[in-house]
Amino acid sequence: MNMSDDEIKEYYSEWWENPKDIRNVVFDSLNELVRRRIPPGEGKKALDLGSGRGRIVSYLVEKGYDVTAVEFNEDFCRELKRKFPDVRVLQEDVRNLNFDENERFDVVTCIELVQNLDKKELLALLTKLAKITKLLLINISNRNSFHAWWVNLRGWRNKFVFNYIPEDFDRYLEEAGFRIVYRRGIGLVTPISLFSGFKGKLIPI
Repeated sequence: MNMSDDEIKEYYSEWWENPKDIRNVVFDSLNELVRRRIPPGEGKKALDLGSGRGRIVSYLVEKGYDVTAVEFNEDFCRELKRKFPDVRVLQEDVRNLNFDENERFDVVTCIELVQNLDKKELLALLTKLAKITKLLLINISNRNSFHAWWVNLRGWRNKFVFNYIPEDFDRYLEEAGFRIVYRRGIGLVTPISLFSGFKGKLIPI
């Protein structure tokens, strides 16, 4: 990475679930979609990667799972332990995460994390996850989206953010051993949608 781990932590400490972030309307839609897709979990185990302040963890707990949360920001880890005393919280970088060969989870959630992994790191993580779960809820930052195009054009993209093409990501999942059963984009109507060629269309971000 071109930024240090401390710089990444500082960025997310400021912006993760920040009520002033104009992107929250999109994040809220994404989180609600994830909440709906999580099956009931009484007596089952769940792993949440990149837990942040615990939004997805709260959904898993709500559904009845025995939850393990992995987060590398020590401040977020303390917050997770305070909010969810029954959740196992691991302060760990997912790039260095290793699992016991007999470890299994009924569901793994990996939301707003892939964008911080380069291709090599992503492929390594998917290979590991395919060995411990059959149900993975995961998202990417879409390289083909209007948002990604605009951010790159303006030079606003953070150096630690990696965008992926959905079709390429589908292939990575399948090569790791996953079978895609549900796929959906989250987006906004932007000013470009006023042009005739885009009228009425949702622009993915």
